[in-house]
Amino acid sequence: MGFRQLILTALAVAFPAGVVFVVLAAMEQLGWGTAILSATAAWLGAAAILRIYFGDLRRVARYATDLRDRYKGTPPQHISFAAASELSSLYTQIAAAFRDRIALLEAQTSTDAEILDHLPNPVVMVNRHRVVTGFNRAAKGLFHNLETGRDLTRFIRDPILLDAFDDVASARETMKHAEFVLSADAHRHFDVLTARLPAAAGDRNFVLTFSDLTELRKLEQMRADFATDAGHELRTPLSVLLGFIETLEGPAKDDPDALNQFLPVMRDQAQRMQHLIEDLLSLARIELNEHTPPSEDCDVGKIIGKVAKSLALKAEAKGMNIRVTSTLDDTEMVGEEKELTQVFVNLVENAIKYGHANTDVEVSISLAKNPPGALARFRHDRIMAVAIRDHSDGIAREHLPRLTERFYRVDTARSRAVGGTGLGLAIVKHLVQRHRGTMQIESEQGVGSVFTVYLPAKTGDNVRKLHSA
Repeated sequence: MGFRQLILTALAVAFPAGVVFVVLAAMEQLGWGTAILSATAAWLGAAAILRIYFGDLRRVARYATDLRDRYKGTPPQHISFAAASELSSLYTQIAAAFRDRIALLEAQTSTDAEILDHLPNPVVMVNRHRVVTGFNRAAKGLFHNLETGRDLTRFIRDPILLDAFDDVASARETMKHAEFVLSADAHRHFDVLTARLPAAAGDRNFVLTFSDLTELRKLEQMRADFATDAGHELRTPLSVLLGFIETLEGPAKDDPDALNQFLPVMRDQAQRMQHLIEDLLSLARIELNEHTPPSEDCDVGKIIGKVAKSLALKAEAKGMNIRVTSTLDDTEMVGEEKELTQVFVNLVENAIKYGHANTDVEVSISLAKNPPGALARFRHDRIMAVAIRDHSDGIAREHLPRLTERFYRVDTARSRAVGGTGLGLAIVKHLVQRHRGTMQIESEQGVGSVFTVYLPAKTGDNVRKLHSA
């Protein structure tokens, strides 16, 4: 605002006060000298106040004029009071808009951080100098000493992964996959995707996303082992049969003693192959239907009672008894009776095979007080625990996690001697999983083993949950 315009504005503001002083002097209530001095003081005070007030507005106006001149037009020589008021209002609106924008960005940043923390896959953000600029909760769980502001190589020294990052950082690749093995954590396998972030991401130029491949690699290894083990299991009895057949066709062609000696062995080997093939086909059918929950009603207590009766003679042959106890009045559930019969036949039969002679096989049915965490996702209201306890040599702790793998045996020679195919516990595991249950194995060497099957008991709304799982 120019000096002339400031004087005019001050006079306009001080004019009413001057009129008052003149009127008072005319009415002889105030001297003319005093009235003129008072009016002059009022004008000077108004000018000072207005100069302070318009000082900030003048700077804002100059800034706005500079912005406008950068594009087109010429700056105005003077600014009116109305224009200053309008500019002041605009300035207030812009400041409020900036505050709202900052609040929105802070809220969005907080939300993005929460979303990132809830992602199951570890995510690490890195700048072009390999300095960690951010990470989520899963990444912190994977790399316990992970910190921002530190070099990525302090936590990851895998040359393949670092080379992949360098390829993306140098713009040779927009994104690149690399497999990373974390040997410090039971050899976990990860597929790591390195990708460039948009320029708007600031210093967080690149993101590394870790996808866990451990289970996939285990399945691949299990498939390879399965093909090898199945071939080996079939090759052994087949070789025996072919050897005996060649002997009977050759040197022992007319030897009745050799025929009587070889035929029982050939029959046993053929039955072994038959059982193995039946178990393989059974396992394939079970895995095919594992994700489809059963729909029929059955009674676990009655099933175990029938299993105990059917295996009583086999137990008596070793001087053993099968004792069944239950603390539940209602043992009904939604399940396939034939499949659950197969589960408990396998477990009770194993207890008889591997248990010491003249001991008991103890089967107990109770309500699970502390069910395994693996069942939490099904949200069962009532869970039965069926425990089969034997008195055997027990199983070493290192073997327990692998007992349900196909063809895995603690003692291969003994397992084959008692007629095992190495698939029984694998079948049990998949059948129990189809019924939305689980199995736990506990063992103490020299004492015995306990195989506990946890199954959802039938309740009012348990049926609905079982079908929707």
